[in-house]
Amino acid sequence: MPKTTALNSFVAVVAVAIVMPLIVTPLQAQQTAAAETFSHSINWLSDHSVLTSAADRPTAEAEDPRQAHRVLLTYDFGFSVDSQWSLNGNLKMARGDNGEDLTQNLQGISNIDAEPFSKLYELYLQYQFNPQTRLKCGQVDANLEFAFVPVAGGFISPPLGITPTAIALPTYYDPAMSCSVFYEPEQGWQWMGGVFAGRDHLNFAEQFYLAESRYLTANSRSTVGYWRHNGDWEDLADGQIKAISGWYLNYQYQLSADWSLLAVWSGLRDYVDVSRQHQMLGAVRQFDKHQLGLMASKVLVPQQQAEWLAEIYWQHQWLEQVQLQPVLQWVRHSEPDWGNNLVVSVRLNWTWF
Repeated sequence: MPKTTALNSFVAVVAVAIVMPLIVTPLQAQQTAAAETFSHSINWLSDHSVLTSAADRPTAEAEDPRQAHRVLLTYDFGFSVDSQWSLNGNLKMARGDNGEDLTQNLQGISNIDAEPFSKLYELYLQYQFNPQTRLKCGQVDANLEFAFVPVAGGFISPPLGITPTAIALPTYYDPAMSCSVFYEPEQGWQWMGGVFAGRDHLNFAEQFYLAESRYLTANSRSTVGYWRHNGDWEDLADGQIKAISGWYLNYQYQLSADWSLLAVWSGLRDYVDVSRQHQMLGAVRQFDKHQLGLMASKVLVPQQQAEWLAEIYWQHQWLEQVQLQPVLQWVRHSEPDWGNNLVVSVRLNWTWF
């Protein structure tokens, strides 16, 4: 689809969705306060990154990019039939440069990097059995429900959301059809699991299974998860075709009213990718209108040195709906003859409606 056509289609859908509240206003008056009929919001997320120290790699060329600017526009919408049934989704449009070309590292540098696209991203039906239990079916980004660390949401580095070893996880920028169930009391044990379309994100001829358990206290959250993809993957050691699986452990701890700590461990059980194990530590400091984040992430690569990615950011609540965030990242590549990278980025996060 031409870019102009895709953009016009996206704008048209957003325009229709904005008009919808005017149509459903009479219906809203008949609903209870606990079951608002329609809600929506728009989010503008942009990253501008500059490579201040280029890696000395054999493939480097004079015309290689030294900076990248990308934008991700999201329109979220939700329609509540009653206190139990709801229909939710979002439209996404990505434009600009793919920042992965700057560093060419395994872990990436921005969680919105992608080739340009415009699509209906998520669309799912949810049924709330009770305050603790829900069923969610439709096209879903798995990483918004599984394998994430809530306190790490301010980091722009991809490993904070998507562990590099979960190579088959249906997430940004290709969610998948799925059905998942969640049991989530406020404290104690939580349980959740789902099955996702494992072929082309729409076909259940191959399946991606995901199971997760969490234990929550007043100041901590511990998570263990296991996934399996029943697809055709080639083992890099013996060439056999097999299904693959992996695991992950996440932990966050509220050290004080201001400081939170986080840790992530994950592994890929099968030798089908160069990323075999991931380890990460981080800390987040909350101020009145600011937030400071620091983290170090390591990916173990067979027969090579580990790849390191470090990030420090300062998030400023500029206006009620606008956040401005300067970020500094350092990359050490797994290839021993590649130099290190230093990347300076600025993120703008603007939400309205």
